[in-house]
Amino acid sequence: MRIMSCVLLVSWLSGCASQNTPYQGENLVIPSIQLLKSWQLFQKEDHTYRSNMWQKKGQRWADTFAVSIYYQQQEDLVQKRIELDAPGKMHCQEFQSIDMPHPKTQDVSVKYWQTRCQVNGKMIARMIHLMMQGQESFYHIQKVWAFDVDESEFLFWKQQMDDTFLCDLGASDNTCPLD
Repeated sequence: MRIMSCVLLVSWLSGCASQNTPYQGENLVIPSIQLLKSWQLFQKEDHTYRSNMWQKKGQRWADTFAVSIYYQQQEDLVQKRIELDAPGKMHCQEFQSIDMPHPKTQDVSVKYWQTRCQVNGKMIARMIHLMMQGQESFYHIQKVWAFDVDESEFLFWKQQMDDTFLCDLGASDNTCPLD
């Protein structure tokens, strides 16, 4: 599976990398983008952010993958996680928010966790969240299942998130893929 660097990803997610793009050299590398070609894509964008959400065909909003990039914004990742977990805590009878270590963290702030929501003893939602605060932007990537997902599928997508990272083309210790 090819890893697509944000040079290509910026072209795909944010239009051509021109003088209008907020990116200077920071790149988001997301290997799972290639897996989503057959999924339905919904996009939102303005001068402050770009959000792409892929919906698995036939699943509506129950099986989604989302990438949100907030241009030139700094976030308190602890507070942002509290905000993201709040609806689950409010609506789930049993809600778990479980920290996970991210294997590719370098010089960026990262929060990586999964959530589980149960109602009447039945799993009704499970999510993987990855938030990264880069030098140029704030990034939030999430995989959402609005059902009890099979553990092998969960682990497959967790590996995709494990392989997602930020790099900087201009850095002396550049770890960006070449293609």
